[in-house]
Amino acid sequence: MGDNHALILPVFYLGNIQYWSKLVHQKNIIFNDVENYPKGSFRNRCHIASSQGLLRLSIPLVGGKHAGQKYTEVKIDQQENWQKKHWQSLHTCYGSAPFFHHYADKLQAIYNRPFIYLWEWNLSLTKMILSMLPIEQPDIRFLSDGEVAEPRLDLSLFFSPKPRFILTDNEWINIGYPQVFENTLGFLPNASILDLIFCQGPYAINVLRKSYLSDKQSDLSKF
Repeated sequence: MGDNHALILPVFYLGNIQYWSKLVHQKNIIFNDVENYPKGSFRNRCHIASSQGLLRLSIPLVGGKHAGQKYTEVKIDQQENWQKKHWQSLHTCYGSAPFFHHYADKLQAIYNRPFIYLWEWNLSLTKMILSMLPIEQPDIRFLSDGEVAEPRLDLSLFFSPKPRFILTDNEWINIGYPQVFENTLGFLPNASILDLIFCQGPYAINVLRKSYLSDKQSDLSKF
């Protein structure tokens, strides 16, 4: 996966570190806005590090089952006040993290905004997190924009929260960093990007860079 090639990615809810290591290393990102919504994915869930281990945060959806529906048409069920609950969980788990208060106001503002569609929420949050990282912002396009000239790698269905569906990734390795509950739980790998940002702040990019293996490195790692 060369840095000059276009990479097709899904849009997740606070994607994990593996996902973000790929996103920040590509100059050309194509978000998949034409896919059908797959069940059991990171599109409406994420994992954060709590005092009891990894905690799943799930966004409730209108109508329950959505397999086969266009992702951009999936609606969020606002009756459960999920944004307030998720923000409370983030505050409880990361209130003592070194960089939580540096980003809290900006993030809380978006958690206070109502969103109708899951796609719009995830895209807005993804762009906000990108702006928090000290990187050259990638060129973002969408599959619905039409064909592009660059060779493309499609990772729309590569990532899964279910262990039995997790695929081998020769371009990514876990890199440790201090976490809030590490002294009692040990290191919890591949949590949401917010775990890394709250714990490492602007230095989060260093972890993302170290966890990403170039094409040459990944080839060597197979032997």
